[in-house]
Amino acid sequence: MFYSVTLQKIIFLTGIGIIIGAIVGFTSVLGFELDGSVFVLSMFLSILSVYATAMYAELYHIREAINKQRKEK
Repeated sequence: MFYSVTLQKIIFLTGIGIIIGAIVGFTSVLGFELDGSVFVLSMFLSILSVYATAMYAELYHIREAINKQRKEK
């Protein structure tokens, strides 16, 4: 089954966010003896931060392409 590029990016970024959130969550639960809700919260926050970073990077590339196009004219 083939997925669109956008869906592949969403799945890829979600996976990165889950991995980072799991690392931070396990550290907070085991290292600082916090409850499990911190684990879930860290996963959601890391997924959101990965999405925000990816959106910023995409907008930066679009801006650079527009600036390059304007210089060529």
